[in-house]
Amino acid sequence: MITFQAGSKLDVHEHTPLKPHTTFKIGGPARFFVEAADARQAREAIAFARRKSAAVFILGGGSNILVSDRGFDGLVLHPTRRGVAKTAEDGASVTLRIDSGEPWDDAVAETVERGWWGVENLSHIPGQSGAALVQNIGAYGQQLSDVLQSADVLELSSGELRSLDAAACGLEYRKTIFNSIRKGEFLILAINLKLSKRPQPNLGYRDVQAYFEERATREPCQADIRQAVIAIRDRKFPYPREERGGNAGSFFKNPTLNSYEFEALELRVAARFGAAALARLAAVRERMRGTGAIKLPAALLIDLCQLKGLTMGGAQVNPTQPLVILNLGGATSDDVLSLAGQLRRTVHRETGVSLSLEPELVGFTAEEKSRYLALE
Repeated sequence: MITFQAGSKLDVHEHTPLKPHTTFKIGGPARFFVEAADARQAREAIAFARRKSAAVFILGGGSNILVSDRGFDGLVLHPTRRGVAKTAEDGASVTLRIDSGEPWDDAVAETVERGWWGVENLSHIPGQSGAALVQNIGAYGQQLSDVLQSADVLELSSGELRSLDAAACGLEYRKTIFNSIRKGEFLILAINLKLSKRPQPNLGYRDVQAYFEERATREPCQADIRQAVIAIRDRKFPYPREERGGNAGSFFKNPTLNSYEFEALELRVAARFGAAALARLAAVRERMRGTGAIKLPAALLIDLCQLKGLTMGGAQVNPTQPLVILNLGGATSDDVLSLAGQLRRTVHRETGVSLSLEPELVGFTAEEKSRYLALE
């Protein structure tokens, strides 16, 4: 790996392997790689990329991406500034500024330690805090959008520092402006969250309820809730660690159906899978009664199609939580996308529902994406 100076104190590395920087542990090299500790270094990196006519990809904790085996033929910008600071407080709430390079779960752990409520159900999600906003992460009854006040960002085209309030961030299910209409236009420097100083336990999610019922815990404290979420996630979503291989978390989004689409699904499920499978669908509809659109667990569809444990090369559908695709060791991006494509085609053929990918695909051509993920 070659290192050279570009500008005042900016180190630009050439041909840097991206595999170690992702939780999937998959991916080829970046043409250029820069770690930026502040807005000044980020501006210098963008200026360098322009001089080289290089595309820019912003890499957080690498937890929600799949990098091509060829790598990324451009500049990868990795923010490194860490920290959690209290910026406002009153009798009921506290506002925190969390730097984008702060590991998300470390930030959650600090809020629990201090008794600030609002993100404890988002425990044990890998990645950096800036990336948490990009995806509007959500789990077990909470979403980042529930507590987000604003984001401090650097506009890449102008180099200006801006503050975007929650409305300007366009927060929807697994969607924000940062991964949709304004993708690639901003570097998130920090997120600002407003948390409650008063207990607000969110125990409505079925798995969380079951955890405390099994232990006869009637009034769990915040630390209890965090521990419950960690235990549940470890059972269902293998946390990316060296000894376990890698993964990118949920590989598919939960599809949202209207009532007519759901009725069509019920007919197909009854015909193909029988009464027991239909009863599982009915339970989903009952939980969503009165909400209009019905958010359907993608894991249920994958399970109905008996795809748990399906393996291609070094990639496998997680046998316990089929939303997750595992790198068993030595998996390639081709293994993963071939497997994902097989899941999409099978689920669509059997149920009529099209599953959308959650991780961002980095370094792939449009033709490759179309070929891997085609439904026919």
